[in-house]
Amino acid sequence: MRREWKARVSDSRPKGRIPTSVFPATFFAMFCCRLASFNELEQHRGHGSWRRWLGGFPLPSADELAYVSERIDPEGLRGCLGAVHSRLKRNKVLAPRHGWMLAAIDGHEINSSYKRCCKDCLQRRITAGGVEKIQYYHRVVVLQIIGEDFYFLFDLELVRPEEDEVAAALRLLTRVLANHPRCFDVLSADAIYLRPSTIELLEAHRKYLIAVLKDNQPELLREARTLLPEEPARHFDTPAPPAKPARHIELREAEGFRTESITKALRIVHAHETGTRRERIAGQWRESPIDSHWYWATTLPASLAQGRVIFEFGHDRWKIENEGFNELVTRWHSRHSFHHHPNSIAVLWLLLFTAHAVFHCFYARNLKAELRHGHTVIHFAKLIGASLGTQQWWPPPPPT
Repeated sequence: MRREWKARVSDSRPKGRIPTSVFPATFFAMFCCRLASFNELEQHRGHGSWRRWLGGFPLPSADELAYVSERIDPEGLRGCLGAVHSRLKRNKVLAPRHGWMLAAIDGHEINSSYKRCCKDCLQRRITAGGVEKIQYYHRVVVLQIIGEDFYFLFDLELVRPEEDEVAAALRLLTRVLANHPRCFDVLSADAIYLRPSTIELLEAHRKYLIAVLKDNQPELLREARTLLPEEPARHFDTPAPPAKPARHIELREAEGFRTESITKALRIVHAHETGTRRERIAGQWRESPIDSHWYWATTLPASLAQGRVIFEFGHDRWKIENEGFNELVTRWHSRHSFHHHPNSIAVLWLLLFTAHAVFHCFYARNLKAELRHGHTVIHFAKLIGASLGTQQWWPPPPPT
């Protein structure tokens, strides 16, 4: 990665004494060691292992890190993530499912404050204790590539003031498809993305959309509820995960749905799920019944993918929540605002994505099953941080 950072990443400092590549290497190691802030990272300035990792340069201070993060060009980091993506595909880590490479897109709020703000902050009014306040926050749209058993956070776009999530998502998709036109075939998304603009963009690049159908398209949902019960149903049971019961699925589908705004013929897939949910509550295992209905609208025709594929891909949208946002918040300190600046946010999140991908690839592909058995993922993350003081994890500096 250091060669990629040295070749691709630049910044706008007029006379930088420290090479730009030192800073991505610092942020990357900070995330791998799960350090929670620049100030915590600064406490390690006396460790010689950091100088070895940074090619002989001292660990920058917290102020230096904040200053340079505002000036690093995020496009270079996007190019590095693209190189990681290419290597993962070449090594079969990102493998397609059912012959399709799936991606998921979703929005995520990363921080909020009543006092700190910048020119790109979003605003909302919050009433607390009878007092109305203005809250400032940032929201990003993230694209995740979902392989057979690996999930790669690929790129992000900040939502700008006075625009909605879909506008940022269209910028994100336009950039990704221009730079990596074959990175995915099918996009799985929430109901808000079921719009003509999204469908037209994907269709122009020969991609397909699977979106949850909710009350934001009342005419389409009403028509689906009326017509789909007349279609013959297919029945199957989902594979039972460990310690969880299987679910029975009743699946119906039909094609040719349109609305006043969406002229592209849509295919609607309806899944009626029944079964039981097993949960541990107050120290006891309890089971409760499940009876849910799901509707998906897709541009993927039945001649190319069966309804069960739509069912699986529609539910796989939650990977970006479970294996993406939730993990980053609970294990990678992504909720913390390392430095409140729009460029810093983009730079740090792109390097967070890089560290996330490299760590999970190392854990799943390099560590043997015997070593992983009986240990959690966070255990190995803590070992990486602990080895920082022993100077055993860091490789020697690259040759000059």
